[in-house]
Amino acid sequence: MAKPKEKEKRRATFQKHEIPFSKKNFMVLIVGIVIIFIGFYLMAIGGVDSFIAITLAPILLFLAYVIIIPYGILKKFKNGKD
Repeated sequence: MAKPKEKEKRRATFQKHEIPFSKKNFMVLIVGIVIIFIGFYLMAIGGVDSFIAITLAPILLFLAYVIIIPYGILKKFKNGKD
C-alpha cells in the first residue's frame, strides 16, 4: 500500500490540468486556417493559366501549411497567469 505522502504527490500531479496552448496559439492557428481557405478559394476562382491559380494560391498554401500552422503549434507563448 502506498504511503499517504505518495498518494498526495500523485493527486497533485494528476490534478494539474492545463491547456498547453495559449490564446495567442489559437489565434495563430485560426489565421493559418483562414489563409488556407483563401488559398483554396483563389485556386478555385482563378483560370487555368492565371497568375492567381498558378502562383499566388500555392504560395499562400505553402506559407500556411509549412510556416504558420507549425509556428502556432510549436511556439510557446506565455499565459496570462504566468
